[in-house]
Amino acid sequence: MLLKFWLNKPKAFAKVWQERGLISAIRDSVNYLKWLQRDRSQYLNWIKAQQLTASEIVRVRREIEQWDNAPTFSILVPVYNTRPKLLKKAIESVRSQLYPHWQLYLADDCSPSQATQRVLKQYAEEDSRIHVIFLENNGGISKATNAALAAATGDYIALLDHDDELAINALYENAQIIRQHPEADILYSDEDKITESGRRRDPFFKPDWSPEYFQGCMYTCHLGVYRTSLVRQMGGFRSEFDGAQDWDLMLRLTEQSQQVYHIPKVLYHWRLTATSVTAGAEVKEWAYDAAQRALTDMTQRSAYPGHVEELQDAGFYRVRRHLVDQPLVSIIIPSAGTPMPEGDRAHLDNCLESLVTRSTYPNIELVVVDGYDLPPQVLAKVKEVGVNLVRCDEPFNFSMRVNLGVSQSHGDIVVLLNDDVEILTPDWIEAMLELAQQPAIGAVGSKLYFPTGNIQHAGVVLLHGNPGHVLYDGEGDEPGYFFSNLVTRNYLCVTGACLMLRRSVFDEVGGMDEFFPLNYNDVDFCLKLHKFGYRNVFTPFAELIHHESASRPRGVTTEELTNLKDRWMPYLKSIGGDPYYNPNLRLDGSFLL
Repeated sequence: MLLKFWLNKPKAFAKVWQERGLISAIRDSVNYLKWLQRDRSQYLNWIKAQQLTASEIVRVRREIEQWDNAPTFSILVPVYNTRPKLLKKAIESVRSQLYPHWQLYLADDCSPSQATQRVLKQYAEEDSRIHVIFLENNGGISKATNAALAAATGDYIALLDHDDELAINALYENAQIIRQHPEADILYSDEDKITESGRRRDPFFKPDWSPEYFQGCMYTCHLGVYRTSLVRQMGGFRSEFDGAQDWDLMLRLTEQSQQVYHIPKVLYHWRLTATSVTAGAEVKEWAYDAAQRALTDMTQRSAYPGHVEELQDAGFYRVRRHLVDQPLVSIIIPSAGTPMPEGDRAHLDNCLESLVTRSTYPNIELVVVDGYDLPPQVLAKVKEVGVNLVRCDEPFNFSMRVNLGVSQSHGDIVVLLNDDVEILTPDWIEAMLELAQQPAIGAVGSKLYFPTGNIQHAGVVLLHGNPGHVLYDGEGDEPGYFFSNLVTRNYLCVTGACLMLRRSVFDEVGGMDEFFPLNYNDVDFCLKLHKFGYRNVFTPFAELIHHESASRPRGVTTEELTNLKDRWMPYLKSIGGDPYYNPNLRLDGSFLL
């Protein structure tokens, strides 16, 4: 078991070995496998709790019988030398669907296996809804899928790999969403993996549509359902991206339509086999190469072109956008002049020094808002680095000081920055600006660490209206749930300790609400941005140290949380809760049973 894990994760194992030694690498691997075993046992309990009962199945079938104008689905399956046992399971999972309005198109890509061809012919003879297309030459997965697409008559296509399985309610759940939202062009669901023996494991509970996250990894994947006419309009699948042809298709589709719907239910079971990409990154390295090329091609079509960098973990990427220009970035620092623990320096002093000495971006304006409480040595530092000092004689109110600082600044880009942070990555401004410059994006948040190296901020989620930091106090290099801590991704909120946005957007939403003087002002602000139609983004590529609450007392009051919930719970209910965090998950990534 341990050897198999090392073979599947050689880069991760080698990194720990190199940095912390062989003993640590072995210990971490053993601990991971123990956690994985507990996780899988927990998932089996979750499956039992979610399974449809006999009475629920009867209810669903009766419900479908009452529907008018029920959508039809064409399920496209490219086939090549599939083992008969697994091919039969895939086909039977379609035939077992509670929803009856489907056709199955199996495109055989010139399989040499006579056994595979016999299975296909047998099912085509048995079921009139099953159509088999035999290609005369082997052309690859895109060519085979396009052959099935050309024959499809359904309103929507659904993509099924030749050895995977659909959940019994897969098409029903999609049909239900389409009836509720006839404008839906693209749908995707949660998924898990299934062994050859039929054991389910490793569920992937996904966020709702998250464009920035999608550019870092192909998270939508299975079950993918697409409006047939739109897929044909976009020219179907492109063979030059075989291995990542579905990612390439989705990238192009979402350039034309943002009518994307997520179904937070496990509707697809991805087969674990020795040759599948699920078994390990090294099995199909060509697929990851194709993904990088598809992303690169996307950037070339974009209004914000750039390049794509492959991350250490296979299948994950960083899309770097070129800066349109070098706008003036105004960094607003509300300060209370609090001394550092050593006593001879203030946090602001340390913050300014790191900004000046480590930041590579050339066009910045520093604006400090203080309450006439900066010690003389810090005032000297302020003058030395050319800070625009704005004085405020009101009691400390973070929101008030931010608004005042922004009003006295001149940049088209605004950064809100606590005075108790220090810079780690020199190009932190560039990393945030390449996102903030895009019109659809509101706030951009950075990755913050405690002085210990543990994580302070990697995005904020709202569960039942309660704000919570993702991976709070976790190890700094912790990958997060399905590696979400490694890539740029969307969150409903990010922390105001380091937040960038365009000045025009700040003004449009009316700045920060001074009703929240200490806590939740950033949450309130980000929710306003979302309500105005902007996406908020977290990037792990802008890294800073945050001496959290060093400049003011720790903790929040019950009244502050109550005020936040009173204001925003109706809105959260109207959008179905936090769209960027799956309702099946707790904050630590465990499953809700």
